[in-house]
Formats: sequence, C-alpha cells, structure tokens
Amino acid sequence: MRHNKLVMAAFVLLLLIECRTYRTAKETHLHGVNWPAHDEFSPSPHHVFGEPVYKHHDACHNVLLTYQAFTVYYDDTVLAPRWAAIKLTSSIVDANSDFRRPARFKTDPHLKFMGYQYTTHDDYDNVDAASVHWDRGHMIQFDDARGYGDQAGLESMYTTNICPQLADLNQNGWLSLENRMTEFARDYRCVWIIVGPVYEEHPQPYAEGRRVPAPSSFYRIAVRLDDTGAVKAVAFIMPQEPIPRNADLTRYISCIDDIEKMTGIDFFHELPDEIENRIESEKGEIWPH
Repeated sequence: MRHNKLVMAAFVLLLLIECRTYRTAKETHLHGVNWPAHDEFSPSPHHVFGEPVYKHHDACHNVLLTYQAFTVYYDDTVLAPRWAAIKLTSSIVDANSDFRRPARFKTDPHLKFMGYQYTTHDDYDNVDAASVHWDRGHMIQFDDARGYGDQAGLESMYTTNICPQLADLNQNGWLSLENRMTEFARDYRCVWIIVGPVYEEHPQPYAEGRRVPAPSSFYRIAVRLDDTGAVKAVAFIMPQEPIPRNADLTRYISCIDDIEKMTGIDFFHELPDEIENRIESEKGEIWPH
C-alpha cells in the first residue's frame, strides 16, 4: 500500500511539473501581464501587449500585413507603413548571414490583389538635378529579418516596408540606432521592436515629380523584460535630417506618449493601466551592454 501511495505521489508530481512546463512555454505571467515566452526561434508574436491601434484607421486605405518575420500596418494614403514590428532574439540576429540582399525592392503582390495603392522600386528614384540624395529606408532591417529565413529576408525588401529617407540619415545616425537595437537583442536575449514614420498634417512628396510623401521624422521603440520581471521600454525619435553615425543617441530619446501624439497610434494598450502609464510617460535610457 505504501509503495502504491509513493508511486501515485510521484506520478502527480510529474504531472504538475509537466503542466507547469507547458504553461511556461505558452506565456509567462509577470505583474499581472501575459508576457509571451522567450522562444528564441519563433518570430511569433511580432508585437506584444496588443496590436498597435491607429486612431484614423480606414479599411479602404489601411491593411495589416503579416510576414514571416514581422508585421506591417500599411497606409496607402502615404504609401508606407504607419508601424512595423519584429521580435528580435540573440539567436536570430546573427543567423542566415550568408543570405545576400537583393538589388531591388519589390511590390507586395497582396496589395495589388486587395486593391490598395502601391509603389514600385522606381518610385523612389532620385531626381537627377536634385542636390539631396534619398534612400529607400527600411523600417524593419533586412539583416534582422533574414535571421528567420530567406523568405523573411525577401519580404523585408517589399516596398510596404520602406519610406523615403535622407541618405545622410539612413546610412549614418539611423543606421547606428538600428544597430544598437540589434545589440539589445544580443545583450538581453529577446526584445520587441516597433518602428515607423511620423508625418506632418499635409505631407509632401520627397522630390518634385515624385508621388511618395516624405516623413518628417522616424520613431523606434524597444521593449523587453528585465531580470526582476518588470517591463522595460526605451523610445527614440530622429528627425528627417542628416545625423552623423557617431551621434549621441541619448539626444533622440523620447517618451512613448509623445510618439503616440505625433502618430495617432496607441501602443501597448493591453498592459494594465499602471504599467502602461509608467513606461509610456517616462523617458527611458539606453540599456547598457
């Protein structure tokens, strides 16, 4: 009888451990927050604490596009994403580094099928006589996306993932900020990135004779969990102007509340109000290596 009780107790203990392991694999409950597990090889979900909500959403012009490695909320009135989101992990950011970037961007075929306005690679060409050089600026980096596979890298080359960006920004200060956020993933194992453009009330094409509006600035938000179980976030806004590669990134730290006011987007709305208010109202700091 004693032996049977011991066997039964061991079985119940194993069952409890298995249930706990399964639950942890699905989500981690911290401070009342449902935090996705840090599965380093799964891109899902691309964003946390609720899909960002654009207050001017119009199904005739706005569409959510879920790709293999990231998600884009596309707006055909500006021919660009309002936001794009990706989950970066330490295992992914350096993966598939042999896959090379294609020479040209492509149109997402889904836009044509669904009837939205779209762009092609040539819509972002520079005007020959212009003294200002423009780039096709990725929102989600090719180098980050390709870690999830070749197809993910190719999808980052869709024009739904780019904005007109000054070359002296894209290749310098903005690149430094992108690389720093990739370092966040290496240092902290798992981070979520949300990135997008900011527009003036009546945005104008980036150059004469072109039809794609130029953003006035760009934002990037990173969010993670620290060792104590607290939600940590840091946000940046960079104006559409030349910024050197060695710029002091702390100059561009912003609070998420300001980004929400500038973009009309509500981030992290599924967080408890106390936590959401704290991380969105405070200016964060650059996370140390």
